[in-house]
Amino acid sequence: MNKRLLNILLISLILGLSSCKRIPLYDENNTMSLDLVLRLNINVDIDVSITEGLDIKIPATITPPTYNKVLFYSPSDNSLHYSTFVGTTGGAIFTPPGAYKMLVYSFGTEYIQIRGENDINTIEAYTSDVTATKMGILRSFTRAGESDPPGPIIYAPDHLLVARENVVIPEWTGESQTITIDALSKTIVESYSFEVSTVVGTQYIQSCEAFVTNQSRSSFFGRGEISTEPATICFEVGVNKTKNCLYTVFNTFGKLPGESVSYLHILIKDTGGTEHRVTVDITDQFEKADHHIIIDEPVVIPTPTPGGEGGIAPTVDPWNEETHDIGIG
Repeated sequence: MNKRLLNILLISLILGLSSCKRIPLYDENNTMSLDLVLRLNINVDIDVSITEGLDIKIPATITPPTYNKVLFYSPSDNSLHYSTFVGTTGGAIFTPPGAYKMLVYSFGTEYIQIRGENDINTIEAYTSDVTATKMGILRSFTRAGESDPPGPIIYAPDHLLVARENVVIPEWTGESQTITIDALSKTIVESYSFEVSTVVGTQYIQSCEAFVTNQSRSSFFGRGEISTEPATICFEVGVNKTKNCLYTVFNTFGKLPGESVSYLHILIKDTGGTEHRVTVDITDQFEKADHHIIIDEPVVIPTPTPGGEGGIAPTVDPWNEETHDIGIG
């Protein structure tokens, strides 16, 4: 190596050492932590005494989620800025400083699906349409001269736990600090119980399910509104052969806004394969504070005929009358 090249290398080294200083990449004594703490409201108001002896299980609480999705939206244009996941009751989150609309929802429900996440006003919870077989069953309830129920026939939604908060993440001052964001996460769906208090022949019931018409199709939970699109929900019904009644709890995004009429259709299949129906107008009962729908009209399931061929066996009302409670006999 010649002398001139050696001098150039030495000068470069001196300049480099004089112009740089060592900065630690991480200082465990100077950090800013962001912690999201979720308080979960998972209680369901049901009559536990009636659920004893039912042939289906109705939980008294909402199952806590394994994960929650956290989304931060811009308050100026409502667009999605950042998203992450936390555990059951929260966890550490990381987002740049700024003001946000924070939205948290429970992740991994059985029936609910989410779409439209890119804008807080379009994020939507919905459920899928039922199978073609179930759709055909409901269509069979249609009486002569009546139109089909409006909208699609969908599965009743699960409980979706949601928290909404306006948050401000400050600039890091260079000193150690912990910022805690506290939020209440509660369900966005409504739970209703319904009871057929007197059933004769519960020992002959093989299965039972129900449909409720004119319910909201979905929930725009980012802006706290339900859809104005009508739908019919379907769900399983429990049979209590000790208390001789039918009982269940069903979830809905909410009754369709406006003056819509909601019918409860109950489909009962007996042990001989024959199907029976009950149709009741329950519109007014959606206004009850306790969310408990009671069907007082007795339902009678006759002794099945041996070797019966099955099929729908409904009663038929005169066409010039409207009867909302139908006895089965």
